[in-house]
Amino acid sequence: MRLLINTSKLRFGGAVQVASSFVEECRAHDQHEYHVVLGPGVGAVLDPTTFPDNFHFYRKAFGVMTLRKLPRVQREMADLETQVRPDCVLTTSGPPFWRSRAPHLVGFNRPLFIYPESPYLKNLSAARSVKLAAQRWLHCRYFKRDSDALIAQTEDVNRRVRKLLRTEKVYTVTNTHNRWYDQPEECPRRLPEPAHGVYRFLTLTSYYPHKNLDLIPSVIGALRDVFRSRVEFILTLTEEQYRERIGAHIPSQVRLTGPIRPQEAPSLYRECDAMFLPTLAECFSASYPEAMKMKKPIITTDLGFSRSICRDAALYFQPCDPNSAAKQVERLVSNPGLQAELKELGEARLSGFHSAAERAERILEICQGMSQS
Repeated sequence: MRLLINTSKLRFGGAVQVASSFVEECRAHDQHEYHVVLGPGVGAVLDPTTFPDNFHFYRKAFGVMTLRKLPRVQREMADLETQVRPDCVLTTSGPPFWRSRAPHLVGFNRPLFIYPESPYLKNLSAARSVKLAAQRWLHCRYFKRDSDALIAQTEDVNRRVRKLLRTEKVYTVTNTHNRWYDQPEECPRRLPEPAHGVYRFLTLTSYYPHKNLDLIPSVIGALRDVFRSRVEFILTLTEEQYRERIGAHIPSQVRLTGPIRPQEAPSLYRECDAMFLPTLAECFSASYPEAMKMKKPIITTDLGFSRSICRDAALYFQPCDPNSAAKQVERLVSNPGLQAELKELGEARLSGFHSAAERAERILEICQGMSQS
C-alpha cells in the first residue's frame, strides 16, 4: 500500500505527539510505502534522514487555517496527490480542508464540538461563542466533505462524532503514550533537586484556553499553609507564556521548564511525583497514559471524558473549583498509601489502551481495507 500521511496543519500540542508516534511506528511495517507531509510541529520532532528508503517526506507549513488559505491548501495537496498517487490518505487530525481522490481517513480531535456540557463553553463571551459556533459549522462541513471515515480515540467520542456528523463510518483507536516511554532516554535534569518533603505535580502541555491552566495559581492559594510549602507545580511553559496567558505574578510554588521534546518527557516525569491536569475538554489526553506508564498518581477534572479514560485510576475535582482541587492535592500529598494505590490502578488501566505499536497496526489495517474497497 502507498499511504499519504498528512500532518501539514499541526504546529504544537498533543496532536503532534500522536502523529509523530504513528509515523515512527510505521517503520515496523516495511511492506508499505509512506509519503509523509510534515507540518511545522511534526517536522520539528522527526528527522527524515533517520528513516528507511520506503519513507518520503514533504514539508508544508500552512499555519492557522483561514478561508483565504483554502485555495492554496487544496491546490498544493491536490498536486502532491497527483505526484504520489496514494492508495489511501490519512490526515492525523482534521479537518483536512482538501478532498482527495483516494480514500481518506481523518482523525477527529475537536472536543469543544462534541462536549457542549464543558464549563469552558459556559464561560465564553458572546463574541467568542459566536466565533466558536461558526468554526464548528465550518469544520463539520469539511469533515463531512473530505472524510471517507474517521478515527475517534474513545468509545464516548465515537458515539458523539457519529451523532455530530451523522455518519456510521467512525473507528475507535485509542491513543496512548509513545515509544519514548517504553525505552526512556537519559536526559539532563530540568529541575533542581526538591527541598525535603516537597511533592511535585507535573502539568505537561502547551497552553490552550480549555486546558484551564489559569486555575493553578488559585489552587495554590486555596491550599492550607502547611501544604502550600510542600508542593510545587511544574508547567512546560516559558516565563513569557505564563505572564502573558496566566498572570504577571508567578507564585514561588510554580516552576517553568519551557517546552520539551517528546524524548525528554519521561525524564521530566521522573523528576516529579504526580500529574495534575485541570483541563475542561478533551477527545483524549496522552498525559493520562503517560502518567500511568511512569507510575505517577493523577489528579484531574471530574468530567465525562476524564472518567472514561482514567476510571478509578485518578482523583477527581469539580471543574473550575480551586477549593475542590486543593482538597485532592492535600489528600494525595498526605497519604502515601493512596499514592501507591493510584499507581497500581494506573498500571492496570494501561491494559485498556492500544500500545503505540498496536495503534499503528490498527490504523494501517483500516487504511488497507479502505484502499481495497
